[in-house]
Amino acid sequence: MCTVTYFPHKDKIVLTSNRDEKPNRAAQKIHQEKGLFYPKDTAKSGTWFVVSASGNAIVLLNGAFENHQRETEYRKSRGLIVLDLIAQENITSALQLIQLLNIEPFTLVIVQKNQLAEFRWDGSEKHFKWLNINRPYIWSSATLYDETAREERKQIFQEFLRKETISEETIWSFHHQKTNDLENGITIKRQNTIQTISTTQVVISEEITMKHYDRLNPLSKPEKILLKNETQTSTS
Repeated sequence: MCTVTYFPHKDKIVLTSNRDEKPNRAAQKIHQEKGLFYPKDTAKSGTWFVVSASGNAIVLLNGAFENHQRETEYRKSRGLIVLDLIAQENITSALQLIQLLNIEPFTLVIVQKNQLAEFRWDGSEKHFKWLNINRPYIWSSATLYDETAREERKQIFQEFLRKETISEETIWSFHHQKTNDLENGITIKRQNTIQTISTTQVVISEEITMKHYDRLNPLSKPEKILLKNETQTSTS
């Protein structure tokens, strides 16, 4: 929900997210329903990371461009909107039509049909742009990280890309790195109880795999499942 990376690796797309939240929002397992796979938020039953069996994926970050003043109540959870969108045949077209008034600001990273897009809702306007699917990206939640922290995290990511041999395993390790900066590092544990509670990753190629790790339970192992894509499903 709060730190997302995208990396194209040979014939693969690797999309990974750290969720920085209160510990009572942890999701321990991958939920499967109607061809969708996602860690399910325990409080509101939505999700911040979902992938379909056809290889479409959406990752949610809280906030749009800057931290915002929260309203007392919103019409619908952003995590439920993510599930509404992934069920659509064309996600980007659905975004043009969806009504978002009285929905808290958010950012979406969208992978669909070998295209990459970024969508931001700032509380009053929609902001959409296509991204280059052949280059890596990092996003940090605007509600937890100010502009200075977001830029510093981009520099950490760029340094990682220069030094490491990139694979889904090294990207997974990047999301687990710990530093002395528990406020704004890639892994955080703030005094107000906000901390990195899980990591989720999807690798999309001829096969689609999803991995989810509940980081509040260090003795557990990451859950990893193999999804069938549309071609595999039609021939089975």
